[in-house]
Amino acid sequence: MIVDIKTLYADEPLVHAVSKIEKYGFGRLPVLDRDSGKMVGVITKGDIIVRLLKEIEVGYLEEEIHHYRASHIFEDIIADKTTLTFQYYIKGKDFTRAGEASVGIRKTLLRLGIHPDIVRRAAIASYEAELNLVIYTDGGDMEVKVQPDKININVKDSGPGIPDIEKAMEPGFSTAPEWVRELGFGAGMGLNNIKKCADKMNLDSTVGEGTHLKISISMKDN
Repeated sequence: MIVDIKTLYADEPLVHAVSKIEKYGFGRLPVLDRDSGKMVGVITKGDIIVRLLKEIEVGYLEEEIHHYRASHIFEDIIADKTTLTFQYYIKGKDFTRAGEASVGIRKTLLRLGIHPDIVRRAAIASYEAELNLVIYTDGGDMEVKVQPDKININVKDSGPGIPDIEKAMEPGFSTAPEWVRELGFGAGMGLNNIKKCADKMNLDSTVGEGTHLKISISMKDN
């Protein structure tokens, strides 16, 4: 028995309980009502573990439900041709949110039950295209069209355009300013990485008007 009793209030976040249990080495802590000071219960390590496992289980089950519903969507739709279209707007120079659209695309494609190798290629291609919009333009649109046999990614902007596409496709070539390079972006591998991930790639650009990038990834062999 000890005199210096460590307690918790009932309205404290769970992280406080974890911290105190770890700090003082106790297996359980009394829980008090903050207003009355009366003991309302006891929290143990086991309680915390059970609750955390429950949260993990609920999250896993919800994700499984999303995955099942999404992966059967093409089977449930009755049509001669089915296309799912997802639209994303990418804000230029916003490095704090760079990559968010690509993460969403990856998660959505996995839920649709698409083969992980195909999802990886689509995620890399969309990420590189998204970064190009963030680095070099004031923003643009990314459209992802998913069909049973392929994924098409269309990226458009009204930015400065690319003067020499052939030169821009060379590995390591970059026109990114120094401050962008200091942030870890603009290494000049973006378009090259996109080409490696795509089954088909088409890049049209006009100086002063903008750029249109088309990426196609086949799902026939997976």
